[in-house]
Amino acid sequence: MKDEKVRRYVDENFDEMVSALSGLIRIPSVLDENARSGEHPFGPHVTEALGKFLSAASGLGFCTKNIDNMVGYAEAGEGPLIGILAHLDVMPPGAAANWKYPPFEAIVADGRLYGRGASDDKGPAVSALYAMKALMDAGVPLRKRFRLIAGLDEESGFRCIERYKKTEETPEMSFSPDAIFPVVNGEKGIIHFVLRRRISNPDAMGLPLLADIRGGDRFNIVPDELKVFFRKASAANLEAVLTPYGGTTENTGSGVLVIFKGQSAHAMEPWKGENAIQKFLAAVPCLDFGPPEVHMALIGLISLAGSGSDGKGFGIASSDEVSGPLSCSMAAISFDEGVLSVKFDVRYPVTSDGKTIEADIVSSAAEAGWEADIRRHSRPLFVPPESALVKTLLDAYGSVTGERGHPVCIGGGTYSKALPNAVSFGALFPGEEETAHQPNEYVDLESFRRMTLIYAEALCMLNDL
Repeated sequence: MKDEKVRRYVDENFDEMVSALSGLIRIPSVLDENARSGEHPFGPHVTEALGKFLSAASGLGFCTKNIDNMVGYAEAGEGPLIGILAHLDVMPPGAAANWKYPPFEAIVADGRLYGRGASDDKGPAVSALYAMKALMDAGVPLRKRFRLIAGLDEESGFRCIERYKKTEETPEMSFSPDAIFPVVNGEKGIIHFVLRRRISNPDAMGLPLLADIRGGDRFNIVPDELKVFFRKASAANLEAVLTPYGGTTENTGSGVLVIFKGQSAHAMEPWKGENAIQKFLAAVPCLDFGPPEVHMALIGLISLAGSGSDGKGFGIASSDEVSGPLSCSMAAISFDEGVLSVKFDVRYPVTSDGKTIEADIVSSAAEAGWEADIRRHSRPLFVPPESALVKTLLDAYGSVTGERGHPVCIGGGTYSKALPNAVSFGALFPGEEETAHQPNEYVDLESFRRMTLIYAEALCMLNDL
């Protein structure tokens, strides 16, 4: 490292870092649409997380600012502004039964700290904060202003960073500790869309009568559970049909509840999960809905979504050498007041034309009898490998690890897309298990220490640019 005093600070204050992260994990900072208000734009718990983070930063000697309880920052130094972009909101934990330890209790076991947000992105946010403090404590003259920007809506639409951009200074360059090492210089484009189909007479669907279907929530997570409720149905008959497809049946007295279990995963890599919606769709051709409207709607959905995640059903399958193949994942399905709705998440290659993909989605859906509504479109990111920012971060990674890494592209979308000259830098190391958005999320404590050293080294090098 450039300064051994920096390493010594991290080692001597590591227990304090773990304690700070544990305190943040214990705050369930999940977006709460029902509790949003002017004072709490994303819900009280999310506001609480920002307050705790800024209070800790202030106690460490940083200048801090809270911007409408939507985003805040901690800053130190003088001169040109360099940004560090992290977030404190987290994904819903899903079923508690899938967790080895409670998701919001911050349990240390087997050299790991478990909890929602440990790796995405509270752990890296705390790591970056203490990396900045390490430079200050070591007496490094800060010729740049380092500003750690902590957002509260990264998982649900970037409203936080858009609020920041309205009134706050734009950094000359930035990195986000919200992906993987060595350096992520490319991020696929992201399209979120909803398919809808109205059933003209939902009470005349025949036997078995599908009364409700519900599974999934957020666009960016593969659903691990789907519940389907049938009225006027025989549990024995449904069990015989659905058991081979993984469905379990329960006679409720007023009908039959069928549950399909899958495995959650981040939508940027849907093949790592098992989509509970797709398990149900695989069984649909074997079910008799009587009048065909709902049955045919679901058959049309099968033609679009298929059994994989390549987007072929929409005619959007593609790939490039820089960022790899497109992915298309069903995220949620519901049946409310006679309307079937399905959420999709698409991650497309950095060289593809997003407008063409949008048009293909809309036209393919219409041919299958569905209406497509594009909800969000985040364009791809690509920063050339020869840029000063990418080269400096690679040098910092190599200085600490002894490994010469190469920039990579990912399917995830980070704050790097929201500001110019920004890339993602860590915090997951090559070969480590990815647990973001999944049960039993954790950060390895030695990795937590090492990422802090890497961030401190990167700040030292950026300070000298």
